[in-house]
Amino acid sequence: MSDSAAALVKAEDAAPVTTPFADILWHCHAQNSTLAKLAFGTATFPEGGGHASHRHPNAEEFIYVVSGKATQTVVDQTFNMGPGDCANIPQDAVHSTMNVGDGELVILVGFSAADPETIDLDPV
Repeated sequence: MSDSAAALVKAEDAAPVTTPFADILWHCHAQNSTLAKLAFGTATFPEGGGHASHRHPNAEEFIYVVSGKATQTVVDQTFNMGPGDCANIPQDAVHSTMNVGDGELVILVGFSAADPETIDLDPV
């Protein structure tokens, strides 16, 4: 981590994580930031991929579409999302994100916890 970790996470210090559903690059997370109540990252989903129903018991979340098309479900509501759209997800709400476009889906994700807990409800 760079010497300026308290105020800046340099591009080379972003923490890459590969999951079964997406590649995530954490720009601000408990792994690389001193912020105690925030996490922020970029997630890239392959064509046809997605993150099935899950919840975050310790954090609220926002999902902002950078590129691609998504179907976003939050509790019992389903939305079609494209670039510039933002879903706001309450703490512990069951939700899913599916890539329904041609090509990759790139989203920005933000959480109200530095190390958001994820509980998957559907098999990957």
